[in-house]
Amino acid sequence: MGTIGHRNKGFIFATAASLSLLMGCGSTPKPVAKTPVVTPQKPVDVQANQPVTPEHKLLEAKKVWQVQKDKDARDSLLLDAAALYIQHEDTLLAQQVLIELRQDGIAPSLHDRYALLLAKAYINNRSADPAKLHHLLEGLSTSTSKKAEIQTTLFAKQGMWADAANALLRTNASAEVKVEQVWTWVKQLDETALQKADRQFPALRPFISLRNLTHEYAQSSVSLQEGLKAFQRTYPGHMLAAHLPKDVMQAQALSQPDLQEIAVFLPLSGRLASTGEAVKDGIMAAYYEQLTIQGENSSLPALRFIDTLGKSPQALVSELGEAKFIVGPLLKETVESLIPVLPTNVNMLALNRVEPSLAPSTQLQLSPSDVSVNSSAQDAPLHQEVRYFGLAPEDEAEQLANFIFNKGLRAPIVVAAQSSLYERMHDAFKDRWFALHKQKGTRAHVTTVTFNDSSSLREGITQALDVAQSNKRINQIEYMVNEDVYNMPRSRRDIDAIIAFASPQDTELLNPIIEASLNPYDGKQVPVYATSRSMDYDSGKNQWRDLQNVRFIDMPWMMPTHQWQALAATTDTVWPNRTTMQNRLFAFGFDAYNLLPQLGMLTVLPYLKYEGLTGELQLNDSGEVKRQLPQAVINNERVQMLME
Repeated sequence: MGTIGHRNKGFIFATAASLSLLMGCGSTPKPVAKTPVVTPQKPVDVQANQPVTPEHKLLEAKKVWQVQKDKDARDSLLLDAAALYIQHEDTLLAQQVLIELRQDGIAPSLHDRYALLLAKAYINNRSADPAKLHHLLEGLSTSTSKKAEIQTTLFAKQGMWADAANALLRTNASAEVKVEQVWTWVKQLDETALQKADRQFPALRPFISLRNLTHEYAQSSVSLQEGLKAFQRTYPGHMLAAHLPKDVMQAQALSQPDLQEIAVFLPLSGRLASTGEAVKDGIMAAYYEQLTIQGENSSLPALRFIDTLGKSPQALVSELGEAKFIVGPLLKETVESLIPVLPTNVNMLALNRVEPSLAPSTQLQLSPSDVSVNSSAQDAPLHQEVRYFGLAPEDEAEQLANFIFNKGLRAPIVVAAQSSLYERMHDAFKDRWFALHKQKGTRAHVTTVTFNDSSSLREGITQALDVAQSNKRINQIEYMVNEDVYNMPRSRRDIDAIIAFASPQDTELLNPIIEASLNPYDGKQVPVYATSRSMDYDSGKNQWRDLQNVRFIDMPWMMPTHQWQALAATTDTVWPNRTTMQNRLFAFGFDAYNLLPQLGMLTVLPYLKYEGLTGELQLNDSGEVKRQLPQAVINNERVQMLME
């Protein structure tokens, strides 16, 4: 409520009360027998060095009304008081004045100002409906910039980034402020929202064009520089031409990393040898593909594979030699132990993640070798010393939570096997599910079924779907009437999705149980969702028959149609008996090698995506590579891609 003391607040409320009494007398004074003699009174004196306060305006309004009976002059002064209250963050008092004004009626000449102040007074009120505040501002003919400022805040509070950006461009903010804030919001739009904004808001098209340009030229800072020059020629008078966003300036200043030698830390012996070898094969495949594209005379980095089995962190560091880049290690505990002893001039793409408390500082560091000669080292960031790229199962669980929530589904059943892997996925799903509902201010509903064998699986699903209770009710009726009741058990009708976190074998059992338990006569098909951990491409067609209609997410590399068909044909020839997991690890190694030269650009422009075999890859604020996976459905014993 601001910094006004108790004594002043008592004065304000007393003034507001007297104002209410004055306004309650009506806008038009009652006629009297004799014309009163009006003695002009001076307005409230305010010393030159004393700021005007809301109570000064209230007193002036009171005197104007008592002496002149001029409603418009009085109301204008009351609006001044409300504006000052808002300025002092005393919004409750501002609301009180504005409510009194509304009850007494607002002159048309004051309506626009009143509407703006009312929107400002309620803009941070949680119970205020943003749609009503937007409606309040519609049709205002004056104060265009002030109106746009309020609309900008309202849209931003609602997460309507394109609308907020478009409104901000209509304000009187400086060009630098507009560029940085609009660019921040435009970067948050997904592809669908970006296309919609391009059609709906012409003023945003230069910003959208710049974002598309950075996607197109993200492979090289040199090509990005050329693209930006063309952009500035296309928009010579636009604010973006004179004030490019800071992150774009940093991106074009990046120099290509000097990848002369890369040390690859993998378990190449012992029980995890086959895992390490599959990742190694992917790295070598990416290396030779690059060699094919660039030619035999290209200067590719030297690759040195180092077995991590039984070696201490210090021993691994001693084997680095002149290498300034590391890919690996693969095991989480090895990554955690290596980070504290990692030389400061060495960058590492770890093939796993660590606990946030064990990760090094995310502060970007600078080095003359990481920026181009014509750029400022003060403004151009290095890619961080350590980045983390892992096939985290939690990511898939969170993606499913996001997907079904955005699809409007609100009452899922989560079926999870009792193992550490699937329990982690279950926990990640629930955490994300509750977080999404909290953001929307809605109540989360989720039913959980855990199982450790086929018997507990069947029992858990039938109970969760209320089939067991339905059977019990049928049996009770049969007992009461002493004859057979021709009816079928009914499943719950509020369930709108079933999510499975289980092995491929358990998922094959789970899906038929679900289909048998759901009521086929209510016309409602409840979709079943799964992750890549429920898919095994080595089991043959029997698996696909039992998984009919199951929707799942997986790597693009594992889908029947993808853009690397020639590579897939080669790998099938070289490794005809490779398992599903080995194929995923191959893709993992392939992407890890190709990510190395992209890490700087992905760090500076984190909205950029790298289209890899393992998914759409992006870096988050913690330096972790996040994957977005495509979705497919099992239809007639075949994997069919979905575009939703």
